[in-house]
Amino acid sequence: MNVTGVMNPSKVRWGNSMTSVNKSLIIYGGFDIFLHTVHNELWMYNTITDMWKLYPGPFETENTFVYSAICAVGNLVYIFGGTNPNISRDETNFLILFDISSATWKTLSPPTNEYDQNSPPPMYNSFIFYRHESLYILGGFTDYQFVDTIYKFCLKTSRWTLVPKNGPKLISTKRIFATVFQNK
Repeated sequence: MNVTGVMNPSKVRWGNSMTSVNKSLIIYGGFDIFLHTVHNELWMYNTITDMWKLYPGPFETENTFVYSAICAVGNLVYIFGGTNPNISRDETNFLILFDISSATWKTLSPPTNEYDQNSPPPMYNSFIFYRHESLYILGGFTDYQFVDTIYKFCLKTSRWTLVPKNGPKLISTKRIFATVFQNK
């Protein structure tokens, strides 16, 4: 895989996703509003050495790199869904991982328009988190409508399930951010 270590990411970028792992800050995707360019790439910034590394994205398409959900666990970066309806109407429900140690991409759940109540629809602006060897997708938007469900992807079985909700219905007009603290 080609990796570049001298450049910096575009300074004018929106719709990108960010996370951190160990000593690195990770930026994935995004859109340059002046150049009208979708960034099919992952940047990793080492906070100790003050160096950037560029990793080309895993796909040929532009529609999956804006408003994706991202989280990191150990040396693995998980990315779900994405796109922006102002750029394209092609939301996606793909789930991929980037292995930092080997600089390789892997598709965990390919994009599909054939989904059921136990699997997430194509969407953007959702939230992803890791807990007990599973990934959880919370909220998001599809066709400009907020999705108030939680989906679980088991990393052992590679299967999606709908998580039952207890409590009030989640309502939002913006992207959701959350965290798991003390297993809650």
